[in-house]
Amino acid sequence: MVGRAVHLSAVKAFVAVATLGSTTDAAATLGFSQSAVSRQVADFERYVGTTLFARRHGGLRLNSAGTEVLPLATEILRLAQTMTITAAAEPRPRARSQCNS
Repeated sequence: MVGRAVHLSAVKAFVAVATLGSTTDAAATLGFSQSAVSRQVADFERYVGTTLFARRHGGLRLNSAGTEVLPLATEILRLAQTMTITAAAEPRPRARSQCNS
């Protein structure tokens, strides 16, 4: 459903499955169960409003929509990583002392 929030883990699952070609391999790489990865990919497909894979006996292959979405999803992950690194590099403000003199 377009307009609904999507979890970053669903984006990661989509990119991993697209790259590796199977939910089993993606699950091993991400440290999730195969069913959790399948669920995350399904959530991501619902979010974008279309299927992104051609499901075949030998695994999953990106369809034309998935091929177009993959670089965008990869960029989302890159930006999320950059945001985390940038935020971590900023000095944290010191907490004010609560001393009562």
